[in-house]
Amino acid sequence: MTTPPEEQNIYVAIWAKAVDTQMHFNEMSVKSRQFGLAFVAAALGLGIVLLSRGEEFAIPISMGKGGFDLHATVLVVIAGAFALIAVRILDLNVYHKMLRGAVTFGEDFEQNYMKKVFRLEKGMTQAISHFSRYSDASIRDRGGKYEYSGSKKKTALDKLRLFYNVSTGTVAGAALVLFLVTAHFGHPGSTSGGTFSSSEFKGYGNRPSPPTSKAITKPGK
Repeated sequence: MTTPPEEQNIYVAIWAKAVDTQMHFNEMSVKSRQFGLAFVAAALGLGIVLLSRGEEFAIPISMGKGGFDLHATVLVVIAGAFALIAVRILDLNVYHKMLRGAVTFGEDFEQNYMKKVFRLEKGMTQAISHFSRYSDASIRDRGGKYEYSGSKKKTALDKLRLFYNVSTGTVAGAALVLFLVTAHFGHPGSTSGGTFSSSEFKGYGNRPSPPTSKAITKPGK
C-alpha cells in the first residue's frame, strides 16, 4: 500500500524533529564532558605551577614524633577528580538518559513509519545505533540494499562508564603519586627535639631574629 504524499510529509517532519532532539541532547552530553575535562586540565596546570614553587605551598602536618607535608598540588588534583565524578553523575543520570529516550523514539518511528517512505533496511537513527553498539558492525550490499551485521555488542553507556572510570582513576592515581612524592614523611624535629605544628610553621618565618650580643667595654679610669 502506497503512503499518500501528505502523510509522507507529516512523517518526514516528525522524523526531522526527532533527529533535532537527539542532536540537542547529544550536544548537552558532549558539553558536560568538555567542561569536566577542561576543569581537570586547568587543575593539572595549576598544580604544575604550585609544584614548581617547591615547599612554599606545602602544609606541614605533625603527628606525634613525625609528620608529613600536604602540598596544595595534591588538593587541586583531588578537586579535579571530584569534578569528574560530578560531571559523570550529571552526564550518565540526566543527559544520556534523555538522549537514549530520544534515540529509542527515533528507532521506533523509523521502524514503523519511515520504512513506508524510504523503504530502507534501517533508518539513520537505527544505523547510527547499530554501529555504536557493535564493535564489529559491518554492512553488505545486497542488490542495492544494505544488510547490517554485528555480534560484539557494547552499548554507549558501557563505553561512557569505562571512559569515566579510566579518567577518574588516572586523576586520583596522579594525586596519590604526587602526595607520596611531596609528603616528606617524618619531619625533622626542632632544636629542642620537638616537631613543628601547623600554627608554629605559619608564623615561623615572621619571627624576628634575636639581637646579636656585643661586648661592652668601659673606659678606663
